[in-house]
Parts: sequence; C-alpha cells; structure tokens
Amino acid sequence: MKKLQIVFAVVLAISMFGVGYAISFVTTHSIPSQVQVLVRYGLGPIRAYWFSNHTDLVTTIDFGNVLQGDSKSVSFYIFNENATYAAEVDWSSNINTQTSGKITDSFMPDIHNLDLPAGQYFGVYYEISVAADTPAQQYTWTLSLGVLV
Repeated sequence: MKKLQIVFAVVLAISMFGVGYAISFVTTHSIPSQVQVLVRYGLGPIRAYWFSNHTDLVTTIDFGNVLQGDSKSVSFYIFNENATYAAEVDWSSNINTQTSGKITDSFMPDIHNLDLPAGQYFGVYYEISVAADTPAQQYTWTLSLGVLV
C-alpha cells in the first residue's frame, strides 16, 4: 500500500509539473495587446484606401492580437489621386524605434520609389513579422506613405 501511495504521489507531481509548463508556454508565447499602426501621408497625391472603389481611407491598421513568432498581413489599395501626372510612391515607418527591432514590416510588392501613373491604383499587402522573443506589451508605430520629405 505504501508503494502505491509513493507511485501516486510521483505521478501527481509529474502531472502538475507538465500542466504548469504548458500554462507557462501559452502565457509567454503570445502578445495579448493590440498591435496598431497609425498611417500618415506625405506630400503629393498618394493615398491608401481599404477598397478599390476609392472608399474608406486607411488611417489606422489594427493587427489585433499577434502571437510571438508569427506574421500577419493586411491588404489595401494605393491610389495616385492626381489625374494628370505620375506620382512617386514611397514608405517608411518607425517600427524599429518603437519595437527595438523585434517587429519588422514590409510591403508586397515592394513600393519603394515606385512611379504610379496618373489616376491609377494597385493592391498591396502590408505585413509585420514578430520575433519569437518579443516582449508581451502593446505596440504602436507610424507608417508614412507617399512622397516623403
């Protein structure tokens, strides 16, 4: 009977350690706060809209909850609102400053120094990648689109 109690105690201890480890793994591998990007426009006619019918200007991108080690993307449309001349599309963000390099961002296709013909638009994906060791907290940064000065 004594051996059975010892075996039961050992099994119980191992089980509790396993549950504790699993809970620890889940709580340390997610970012529970909102990840949000504020969109600002530079000089010129470049603007971004959520829909191709030129509606709903993109002013904030809300990625919601993001897990560490994951990537998330959103899609929208970039317009040249000038009807007579091409405009340069460019972008920058202060993501490295705001996240100490733990979150990176990119566009697909790459829109650095792209000339967009008058009155034209195209669809893009804006993606963020979160490092596996990113601290759990709220992140907000600014994305600048258009002719940047």
